[in-house]
Amino acid sequence: MKRLTGNNPELIEELLPQIEKFIESREVYVKALEKTIEVLKREIEFKTRTNSDFKDSIDEILLIQRLSTKISTALNYEDIITELIELTRQIIPVIDCNVYVCDGETKKLEKLSNRSGEYLDKVIETYIEDGIIDYVLKEKRSIVLPDINNSLDEFSEKNFVLVPLVLRNEGIGVYLIHTDKKQRDFTNQILLLLSILANQTAVAVENSRNYNALLKANEELKITQAQMIQAAKLAAVGELAGGIAHEINNPLQILLGHIQLMQLGRDLPKRIEIVKEQVEKIAQITRRLLNFSRKVPDDFKFEPVNVNFAIQEIMTLVSYQFKYHDIELVLKLDPALPTIYGNKIYLQQVFLNMMINAKDAMPNGGKLVIETGSENGNVIVKFIDTGVGIPEDIKEKIFEAFFTTKGNKGTGLGLSISRWIVRKHGGEIKVESEVGKGSTFIIILPINPEQNSK
Repeated sequence: MKRLTGNNPELIEELLPQIEKFIESREVYVKALEKTIEVLKREIEFKTRTNSDFKDSIDEILLIQRLSTKISTALNYEDIITELIELTRQIIPVIDCNVYVCDGETKKLEKLSNRSGEYLDKVIETYIEDGIIDYVLKEKRSIVLPDINNSLDEFSEKNFVLVPLVLRNEGIGVYLIHTDKKQRDFTNQILLLLSILANQTAVAVENSRNYNALLKANEELKITQAQMIQAAKLAAVGELAGGIAHEINNPLQILLGHIQLMQLGRDLPKRIEIVKEQVEKIAQITRRLLNFSRKVPDDFKFEPVNVNFAIQEIMTLVSYQFKYHDIELVLKLDPALPTIYGNKIYLQQVFLNMMINAKDAMPNGGKLVIETGSENGNVIVKFIDTGVGIPEDIKEKIFEAFFTTKGNKGTGLGLSISRWIVRKHGGEIKVESEVGKGSTFIIILPINPEQNSK
């Protein structure tokens, strides 16, 4: 083997190309390695950014999901604003904010909450006068405007963000946010998130309006129903007025006779007791009439009710009418009948309706049996008459409002109102009838309406 020395130039010349080739290959390898490292570095940076963007996207999705469940379920304006502010602060810093929605009648912007300061109200008025609000609602796009009254320099910059509330592609209001976030820091992504919040708020505002309108309609319906029941009660009292007057007239005649005898000095102590008894009888009739005739409450408050006693009180008002029409009245009241939880005033209206209907079904006299009992956690009240009966083809219609077989004498509301009252007690009313043989109305009332409705 040849030794590599200075005295051997031939060998050096022979190896020189190989050495140069090796050096060149090494440089290519180093460059390729550097290039590979650079590519890997960029790929790592890209994956890092992607992971960060992916995490931000997940956070946004979670934010929107939370928004949908919280704002959409809020039914009053203060709750909507509270949730909106909390979620907005997760996107940008908030100095103050409020939502201004168009009034359905005046078309003017009205603030949703009174929690914001007067400064926002002045700003919104200025933007209305300048036509900025019209632009935002027409274009349905968010804008950021400087707060020229408070932005003195770049270090104390403040801005207003105007975000339209869009519902079914129509601008119904604006979300005004006062923030100290710099204008250059607002991205399309931030404005998009604020738009999503505003649009969900628009849905919540409509839900709240619909809910409040439903509550108002429900209250009006309660009042109307109470008025209808009161009218039916007064109509029944009017129909029974002759009998009630007779019930009062009898003891009055007795009183008058005994007073005349007392003036003659005959058996004074004994007659005083008789007078006292007759006065109490008149007072009792009057008291029961007043109790029944008093205004029906709009609400349906429940309390313990003795059904037997409620029926007996009504009997005072109808007894003469039944005698006058040659109708035998038989009571079969269960002495062990449990107390139910209900509304006595409303239930007495049902019982009176049943009695009047039975009387009208027996124009030539007959018999009415009122029977009470209990089974399966319910109180059962039956009104069994020997009247004309109900034809099969109209049996399903008798509970419909304004349906009547009495012609001009009936309103067609008695049975309809009765079924409504019974159902409000969680119960049901049924009828069994055969033409020419009579009818049986069966009222089923749960002892505990709440338990029965579960």
